[in-house]
Amino acid sequence: MKSIRLSAEERARRLKQCPLFADLPSPVLVSLSEMTKTRSYHAGEIIFLQNESVEGFYIILEGEIKVSRYGPDGREQVLHVLSAGATCGEAAVFKGMNYPAAAEAFSDLKTLFISREDFLGLGRRQPDLLLNMLAVMSLRLRHFVNLVDDLSLKEVSARLAKYILNLSKRQGGKPDIQFETTKAMIASRIGTIAETLSRTLTRMQKNNLINVKGKHITILDFEGLQSLAEGEKL
Repeated sequence: MKSIRLSAEERARRLKQCPLFADLPSPVLVSLSEMTKTRSYHAGEIIFLQNESVEGFYIILEGEIKVSRYGPDGREQVLHVLSAGATCGEAAVFKGMNYPAAAEAFSDLKTLFISREDFLGLGRRQPDLLLNMLAVMSLRLRHFVNLVDDLSLKEVSARLAKYILNLSKRQGGKPDIQFETTKAMIASRIGTIAETLSRTLTRMQKNNLINVKGKHITILDFEGLQSLAEGEKL
């Protein structure tokens, strides 16, 4: 981790691009920007560990952060891969104890850091800031409810079908798409292992739902893939 230099005006402008702060008046943004510190990380560098004491939270300027929880056996469950404009670690700021998950630079990364004490102090003076944070956290909660539902109630094939359909939406809704990360990472995100992921992709290909060549996926049957995502057996 190292510091980078940004002017106060540039920091305020970048904060404005974050959904958490987008509706705040300029004077509050300026006050907030004066509290921030700029930090950069190389890909793979740890930002904070699960159960580490909370110091503050991060706003992503460039790059991505992987947020994961680890079980007692060391198995990883990826909760989020956050990109530019997102915040990371903000929920733990209110509890004021430990980070509930670990955060790692998923690529070379530039961030703004705000300490817990500074943020809560400003929040007491500007309640709108805390109301905005509640809205963002409610969206995160919805994501976690869906994640728990998928992991506990759906088979790997259904979770993978949903992942592929969502990936297609992000890439313009076209049938020809590219996996954006490794199979090991995808497996972790859907709660399985790489070997099971590969076997499931092969089965989906044999059922003429998709065609797979390396990281390139061609969706052959959108309706069949949607049925699979909704729980139909493969």
